[in-house]
Amino acid sequence: MRIVITGATGLLGKALVSLLLANGDSVSALTRDVQSAKEILPLNVDVFYWDPSVGAPPPESLQGSDVVVHLAGESVQGRWSKTKKDRILQSRVVGTSNLVKALKAMERPPTRLVAASAVGYYGDRGDEKLTEFSKRGKGFLSDVVSSWERSLEPLSGSGISTIPLRFGLILSEKGGALKQLLLPWKFGLGSKIGTGSQWWPWIHIDDAVGLINHALKPDIPNGPINAVAPEVVTQTEFANALAKVLRRPRILRVPKFMTRIAIGEMSSELTSSRRATSSGIGYQYRFPTIEQALKDLIQRSRLSQNGMRQFQTESLVDKPIDKVFEFFADPGNLEELTPPWLNFKIASPQPLGIGLGAIIDYKLRVHRVPILWQSEITRWDPPNLFVDLQNKGPYRHWEHTHEFRQSGERTLVRDTVSYKVPGGFIVDRLFVRRDIKRIFGYRQLKLKEFF
Repeated sequence: MRIVITGATGLLGKALVSLLLANGDSVSALTRDVQSAKEILPLNVDVFYWDPSVGAPPPESLQGSDVVVHLAGESVQGRWSKTKKDRILQSRVVGTSNLVKALKAMERPPTRLVAASAVGYYGDRGDEKLTEFSKRGKGFLSDVVSSWERSLEPLSGSGISTIPLRFGLILSEKGGALKQLLLPWKFGLGSKIGTGSQWWPWIHIDDAVGLINHALKPDIPNGPINAVAPEVVTQTEFANALAKVLRRPRILRVPKFMTRIAIGEMSSELTSSRRATSSGIGYQYRFPTIEQALKDLIQRSRLSQNGMRQFQTESLVDKPIDKVFEFFADPGNLEELTPPWLNFKIASPQPLGIGLGAIIDYKLRVHRVPILWQSEITRWDPPNLFVDLQNKGPYRHWEHTHEFRQSGERTLVRDTVSYKVPGGFIVDRLFVRRDIKRIFGYRQLKLKEFF
């Protein structure tokens, strides 16, 4: 598919771009800052200039697209001054209206528009269970989201499906709300906010991206979707889970009036209660519980802080999971998946079988330097997963997790590498990260050839 994304350089947008490219989709980005976007996004993303507040996107940016994903909008974080509130509203309503006009004017428009929205639509509703069919609430964000979604209404009857995704709190180790929530915990000042009884709908960023990708399918019906995790928690339950994962005490309670003094009207987003649940559209969550989500994100954060880096890539393969796993379990195929410029050879005696505890020796060259590498299979769970750990080699730490998930008649192959290099951040940015991207880029191309 050819997919056009607005807001592609944001926290959610960047993660979505990575997933779509791994799927083999063609991706274009609409942005105010073309130069910055070209530096941030992969080279195979087409970048077009668009100022949502001024007018429609350039026609060539939308031509031939199958789907548009609209994520652009002023961040709601920060003190809500009159100017800030106006930017929050106008960036969503005006930008969406200009995009909708452009789509309606197309002779051959995309088949669907997936747009970011928010559970702020429901306002402060106490313990009421909120589904996509619940009425809108009251308050500033409720007004914003309602106007935002109404901006999509002109597409009704146009043949373009519209799917607003009402996101809960998106949790990511790279920024957003979680990063700010973690700050007091680092100083041993873990706390609950307000009464703690307010419901906090949330979603792990991997599932937020996965849900967008799922919504691109043609069988997903029109209408809003509550983009929230299956487990609904109160703020106290959220704080308790965070305390457990961090192994820090939750000793404080921040009264509602103090949050109001600290961050103004925006504090209502921390103290409002929205017991939002999703009616479900067949998406399988990777992190359905808050403890699972926080464990994963805190681990990622700690790895980064300790000089540990992480690289992840995904590919869709047109074969069932057992056949794909069998392919990866054959050591001979490893040489075929490795770029020729590495001069990669297996040094272990043949024939060699891969299984739990298997030791594999390799020879390769990196920037013309000969290297001996030894890996051990530390986890073996066919046909879903296996993990190899560097015992000897150039890295201070290298752990490669190979995951396989059935996706209809195809298989999702996910590679996650956690690594630590001598020389730290500078060496990683100048040499290592670039090499890893090239190696796995080659691997993705070869997988398409084999399957």
